Amino acid sequence: MHPLVKALFSPWELRWEVLIPLLLFGALYALGWTRLRRQSRSQKVASKWRLAMYYLGLASLALALMSPIDWLGTQLLTMHMIQHKILIMFSAPLIWLGNPYPVGLWGLPRLARRAVTSALAGDTWIRRGLGVISQPAICWLVFTFIYLGWHDAMLYDLALRIEWVHNLEHLTFFFGAMLFWWPVVNGAPRLHKSLPYWGRIFYVLAFVPPNAIAGFAIANASEVIYSHYTTVPRLYGMSAIEDQMIGGAIMWVWSSEMMINAALIMLGVMTVQERRRKQKQAAAAASATSLPLTDQQMKAAGS
Repeated sequence: MHPLVKALFSPWELRWEVLIPLLLFGALYALGWTRLRRQSRSQKVASKWRLAMYYLGLASLALALMSPIDWLGTQLLTMHMIQHKILIMFSAPLIWLGNPYPVGLWGLPRLARRAVTSALAGDTWIRRGLGVISQPAICWLVFTFIYLGWHDAMLYDLALRIEWVHNLEHLTFFFGAMLFWWPVVNGAPRLHKSLPYWGRIFYVLAFVPPNAIAGFAIANASEVIYSHYTTVPRLYGMSAIEDQMIGGAIMWVWSSEMMINAALIMLGVMTVQERRRKQKQAAAAASATSLPLTDQQMKAAGS
């Protein structure tokens, strides 16, 4: 077994500042999901696949922040990049797919649930503030600024050398990613008109160029950009410049590929929804004339 693979199976570090929030939000979601499942009209909101997505999202957070990936990231840029990709490309969208707002809301005590609902239902400063920052253009710009900003050489090295800065980096990456994926998944609370699928496709693809340029620049740099990695023992026979090339390639290729895959998934969903819409129109037209659909009409509706 390769030493790096072997290191990934090392014992996890139980970080209470990570574990306690994960357990709290996991329990809150479980309680809300159970309450909603008792109501037949709410079972679609709290479906089993959404339950699975939410807990996969929490599990990926635990993997990124408490597994050996975390401490290996201070030794290898490659692992640090992988850690960031898990937070951004897996944890945030999976949690949104779990529909956390309505489900978690039902996990709260009644008074707390009413307080949250009141804060978001009326013309309150909380709703107005969320309305501003949840605009798709703002979400995209904030996340892109956070994402590229932390790859500045000075900030990146600072995060690796000072623990609270490192924690701040991870927090901003995750919450910035939650902002980014909000209009893509169209998760509740919905404070704006939903983006059409073609708009969401353009939204995620617009992130590919800045990400690819930054990753390409890191992968092809002739010198080590992040000096921290020249001060730590080199692991597994990988030089700092080789590590940087691989880390930059992960950022350049993997992140771009994930955005393209998300766009392709949405294109597939859009195609299926359009096909169903045509089928419903054809069925409604046939019902209005009280004539059964011919085979040719059904075939045309499905094309």
